[in-house]
Amino acid sequence: MEYKHHLILRRVFLLALTFMFLLNGTTVNAENHKKSRKKSPVFDFKIRLGSIYDDNILKYSEQYLERFMNREDEGRFHIKTYDDLIVLTGLQFTTSFYIFGKQKSQISLETSRRNYVVNHIKNWNYFMAGIRQYLPGRFSFKVYYSYIPDFYVRHFRDDQWVDVYGYDDPIVFQPFSFTKNMYGIWLQKYLFKKTRVRLSFGYAQYYHNKHYTEYDSKNLYYGFQLWQPLHKNVALEIGYQYITSDAKGYDASYQLPGAIDAPDATYAEDRYTGAILWRLPRIRKIRHSLEGRINVMNRYYSSSRPLEFDRLHAGRVDHNLRLYFNYRITVMKNMNIKVFYNWYGRNSGTSAVANDQFISNEKSYRQNIVGMEFSYNLRIKTGQNKHRK
Repeated sequence: MEYKHHLILRRVFLLALTFMFLLNGTTVNAENHKKSRKKSPVFDFKIRLGSIYDDNILKYSEQYLERFMNREDEGRFHIKTYDDLIVLTGLQFTTSFYIFGKQKSQISLETSRRNYVVNHIKNWNYFMAGIRQYLPGRFSFKVYYSYIPDFYVRHFRDDQWVDVYGYDDPIVFQPFSFTKNMYGIWLQKYLFKKTRVRLSFGYAQYYHNKHYTEYDSKNLYYGFQLWQPLHKNVALEIGYQYITSDAKGYDASYQLPGAIDAPDATYAEDRYTGAILWRLPRIRKIRHSLEGRINVMNRYYSSSRPLEFDRLHAGRVDHNLRLYFNYRITVMKNMNIKVFYNWYGRNSGTSAVANDQFISNEKSYRQNIVGMEFSYNLRIKTGQNKHRK
């Protein structure tokens, strides 16, 4: 399966490179017959600063929020508060240049960090690099890579440690965290004047810390998005994404592939997206807008392990709902402020009736997030555009 994933990824990137090669040959021939103008590279920097309040930073169910407040489960909780204030910092760099005639090329780099004021264990970083190429006919594509070096989820009981120290010893709770590599490509086309569609493909690798290597997985993402104006000031976005996750399903330190006494977190997921953007009437030439977005995500676990060995995944189904509300205002030409509220909810259950309440108590949760983000855009031009005579 891993070889198949790598083969698919290799073909996708080879296809993108082929597009660029063919485009280069076309534009070189065109320049031999038609003189074109030269444009100097442009460098864009975007600085982001934000403050966020999250009332459930570890996505705990009501059961575990109560246990935390009652100081139960010694060893499980490595946080001081279940809510926190988060400081967001980010920097994005984009440069545009023209090496294929009049068709623009873009390189983008991005980094961001979230610092939790009280619970530093949740701090994490994000990095991204991408190349976008514009083609004739209002067509473009982008190839990108993103990386999360370490993301802490929460502490869980490690079954291997339970066998040694017993169920109630605090030491059996070990951190569950992962590193993520994401490779992707999307292709976008304007069908009409302002209608655009995008097809996307992604491949992600999740590597967990030494206590939970059975959760290492290879994920595939297939997506479709459509943007459609409904009015000169109102636009609609709809999208669908299908995800498959192939989890390792065994701890290589003491198990062989196919071991039935290890959890199997393999799943398939449907994601549906809908959004409305409304550009509000200007106030003294100040531009501002409202955006509402809904994500519906249904995840179906496919574990075939006996229920006594895999209570968290056998027959489990997660129904996730996420709501986003954003208000953006342009206070200056290059300065923007966004105020937002997000609501996340998950209802978990299972086809195994006897295990349904257990799954719900473990995995169902509610989360409220509110914040403000400031962004400033800086453009640097290396020289004036020059035209051949």
